[in-house]
Amino acid sequence: MQQLMTLLTGTLIARGRVLVKLNVAESALASVIELLPAMKSPTVSKLYGEDGFAVEAVVPKHTINTLIPALKDHGATDIIELPIAKIVP
Repeated sequence: MQQLMTLLTGTLIARGRVLVKLNVAESALASVIELLPAMKSPTVSKLYGEDGFAVEAVVPKHTINTLIPALKDHGATDIIELPIAKIVP
């Protein structure tokens, strides 16, 4: 029963969130990270053969329409928004 409640809760939490993935140059990384209201903190990975970084974060769905333009204004490129089916805390 506890596992079922965890899965249901995870589904409800996910409904209000989306996954945002983007690329950013090292010079703009800090300003982009400041914009991301991640659950804990964004995941940042060095891009292979590049000077930039890949960043991903789970953010509130209701902020996405203003967040994406702000990210672009601060140097983010290749932005992808993905739906989330479930978040297991």
